[in-house]
Amino acid sequence: MTKPLRERKLDLQHKIFSSFEDCHFQKSDLTEEALFVLKMSEGSTVSLPLKAVCKEFGIAEDSSDGELIGLVDKSLDYINVLRPGDDLPLEVLTGEASWDVDDSHRAIAYNRVTMQLVTWMSGNEELITDPDQLMQIAEDPNTKKKINSAFDEVADKLGIGRENREEVVNLVHQVADELSYIETLREKYRLVKMVDGKLQELRRIYGHEKGVLETVTQVIRLIDDAMKKFEGSFDEIDANTGEIMSVLRNFTSQRQYIRTRRDDLYKRLRAWEPLFEQWTALTPERGPTAVRLVRDTYQFLAPRFMKVKQWLLMTKVQDGIAPDANIRDEEDRMKALSGKMMQW
Repeated sequence: MTKPLRERKLDLQHKIFSSFEDCHFQKSDLTEEALFVLKMSEGSTVSLPLKAVCKEFGIAEDSSDGELIGLVDKSLDYINVLRPGDDLPLEVLTGEASWDVDDSHRAIAYNRVTMQLVTWMSGNEELITDPDQLMQIAEDPNTKKKINSAFDEVADKLGIGRENREEVVNLVHQVADELSYIETLREKYRLVKMVDGKLQELRRIYGHEKGVLETVTQVIRLIDDAMKKFEGSFDEIDANTGEIMSVLRNFTSQRQYIRTRRDDLYKRLRAWEPLFEQWTALTPERGPTAVRLVRDTYQFLAPRFMKVKQWLLMTKVQDGIAPDANIRDEEDRMKALSGKMMQW
């Protein structure tokens, strides 16, 4: 009998996944494809595309292993390393988040939803996302009375009756719980704006040093593209959850939409974490630390906002690598691994 998804682990049966004491899955920093990383008996480390491993060893997509491997790539959006036997993250099993939000973001989301109810009752529905403004309005005694009245009105509109207003209260809390993750990510995004602010300061500091200035300017252009994409995502979520009665009437589909957008934002922001730490600690001033961080930031942004082929070609040229060298190397390693498996 198949175990419930919540209880499932990465329990792979093929011998390739149990024949090495030290092996795991991770994503390529360059292409973001899932890799099977293992240590060979002679001590060398081999990284192989997981799709190629499955093809080489005949692991079909509709097999038990194939089903689980299909979840590995998605799982690596939420965790850095996944080993055979590890628990799979909730995102790929139940749709829930495997990370937590704090009470402040839950309060922001709840205040947002209840204020939508109040403005809906007035006939002039408005979406407020500013946390300070929300808190100020929500604390007003008159607002609290209007919220209570709104629960009754919604119960009528949904056809469940005012005597069952607690169902509305619970539904509002469920909506707010889902949106609290968006509010957490909205605050996390402010760190991207922090990075941009410090880059602007460095552009001024290095205004007369052409070499560094050009790199800083390139990074600012790339981060501007990144901010537009993030802000576009938040605007889309706000637009699609702005009509509160539609959200409440169609909560199941709205929850799926919110979770899909939540996961997209989470994995995009998660990739920035190492940079956030370094930029938070950086005091914008002339020196090797700032220059090195600017270059690291360029290396991070360029492959995400340049065409893949253009970026790969540029990287290979810079490293003095022939365009097909990695392909040949990958094939050689796969053949060597296959040979060892045949011996087993």
